[in-house]
Amino acid sequence: MYTYIIIDDESLIRKGTIKKLQPIQDKVTCIGEAANGKEALELIEASNPDIIITDMNMPVLDGGQLLSILTERYPDKRIIVISGYKDFEYMKQAISAQAVDYILKPFHKEELQKSVLNAISIIDSSAAIQNQLISSSTEKEYARYEYDIAMLKNIILGYHTADATLTSKKLQIINQTHNLILITLHSTDPLDEDMVHTFLTENGFGDLALYLRHIHNDNLGFFILFTPEQSVLNAETFCKQIIGCMTASYRLTDQEVSFGISMSHSDLLHLHTAFTETVIALNTKGVNAKNNFYFYKKNELAATHIEWNKEAEFLFRIETGVSDKVTELLEDLFKYFTSLDLYTLADVKYYLFQLTDKVKNIMAEYFDQVSSGQVSSSMQNILNSMFTLSELKVYYLQFFTNITDLLREHSVYAIDDTIEKIKIYVQRNYQNNLTIEFISSLFYMNRSYCSHIFHTRTNEKFIDYVNRVRIKKAKELLDHSDKKIYQIAKSVGYDNVKYFFRVFKKLQGITPEQYRNR
Repeated sequence: MYTYIIIDDESLIRKGTIKKLQPIQDKVTCIGEAANGKEALELIEASNPDIIITDMNMPVLDGGQLLSILTERYPDKRIIVISGYKDFEYMKQAISAQAVDYILKPFHKEELQKSVLNAISIIDSSAAIQNQLISSSTEKEYARYEYDIAMLKNIILGYHTADATLTSKKLQIINQTHNLILITLHSTDPLDEDMVHTFLTENGFGDLALYLRHIHNDNLGFFILFTPEQSVLNAETFCKQIIGCMTASYRLTDQEVSFGISMSHSDLLHLHTAFTETVIALNTKGVNAKNNFYFYKKNELAATHIEWNKEAEFLFRIETGVSDKVTELLEDLFKYFTSLDLYTLADVKYYLFQLTDKVKNIMAEYFDQVSSGQVSSSMQNILNSMFTLSELKVYYLQFFTNITDLLREHSVYAIDDTIEKIKIYVQRNYQNNLTIEFISSLFYMNRSYCSHIFHTRTNEKFIDYVNRVRIKKAKELLDHSDKKIYQIAKSVGYDNVKYFFRVFKKLQGITPEQYRNR
């Protein structure tokens, strides 16, 4: 029986990781948890685990510092790193520490189990694989080439910031190249690396282009095009030529391939900037577009706002923990996206970012370790590898249903009294357009019955209760903020300022100005 420890500053992630490994508990068992690198070192000293599963971004002593110490003190330990894209700046420490795997969040249990089983296999055969030296010049050149390829991939994805000098003989010519263009390929099916290399050779592009497959995503690949300073073809024509030939090849396989093309750059260290440009270019793809190519343009238009009339219900179902309804609504959302022919993937991703922000704000009310505000850079980087609605739907279905399951037991709506639930909803969403029709649909009630039972239980009409909650909040803003009256009216749910004045005076006997000036 092998042992492992889990290191992560978020308790929920530690528990979730342990749960994902339960199916192989006959082979490996958890003997401890730590919230940071300092606690982890104490735990390792005390328990001597075989495998260490660690996050990178942690307080006190982060993953990068921890890996450096582990390399020196515990070179025999097998390490699995779990983190987000941006944390790949620690790739060198992970490699130096002989990390078995680098898994991106969010991940499936099968992926984690595979990594742990791989670590066990390495432990079993460690005597046979340790201290292998590259002896022949051919093997050394191969090793240099593989290192150069890995370095170029890391530069593209933003994981490498040091010198970009290539050391292999095969790629030496690139060091003298003055102009380069990056093309990011995205396919609906896994890209065949051998097929791409064959295409380059057979079509005479072998000396002008280098193909690199994505580190983690089999549906993504990169062409680095090297354009001579004195060339018969300009850069755009050259790109169109190679893409035209490539598209024709993929038509025979029924693969849908899209190409994002960067501007011309003069340094290998600019490859990450070029990659960002290709992502922006690919995001200009129409929601229903198929094969096509997209050039980066400096002045891209801002994202077009998308409105979904079921958003309020969607957020409510997440908070109440109704997974099947969340799934149903998400299907509806992506079906709605397909009807927006004039919209782009950038518009869709922007809306999904906004939706995620609102879900995070809900989670922040229940869990201290969740911060409200914009989505993490890790999620943004994950979405930088997705360029179809189907990919986005799969990702967000998992993301939102996981949160829904997490909130189910903690929700403020986890009570039996429906009228109390309605009152809680109004108190938390007074700024929205609240009607008895909408409320009754949320709680699966007939409109007339909902209105009747609410009045019977509270001795108050639903609209009167909503107005009372809104005016109470308006009074707080009048007392403690310098917002203008029309701003306060809008922030508490009144688009019509005159109506806000009328309701306020009816309930308070004076106008909002008189209340503020009293």
